[in-house]
Amino acid sequence: MKAVFIDDDELSLEMEAAALRNVEIIEELHPFQTPEALLEFMSKEKVDLAFLDIMLDDTDGISLAMEVKRLQPHCKIIFVSASSEYALEAFQVYASGYLLKPVTPDEVETLLMNILQ
Repeated sequence: MKAVFIDDDELSLEMEAAALRNVEIIEELHPFQTPEALLEFMSKEKVDLAFLDIMLDDTDGISLAMEVKRLQPHCKIIFVSASSEYALEAFQVYASGYLLKPVTPDEVETLLMNILQ
């Protein structure tokens, strides 16, 4: 599976991307720090999974999820956040999952096994 991940904090991006790279089902992972770069990539490449930080400098993950779904309706959206307070709002845009930071490969694998069956 091809996945993208966005986090505007460089350290979080590196840490979370490292965890996601250890998930066997994710064959390709493309990390991004800006929504513009992520959306440009997704306008050219088919993506199966989008891991979106909920709080971004220029926008929020909810708005970004709507753009991702507009570009690729079949892409599964999984929100990644340091806080659980946005979970209900995330599922209102048909998120497939919500993970709390720091994510672990085991958590991601369990979530993916449940949503991809």
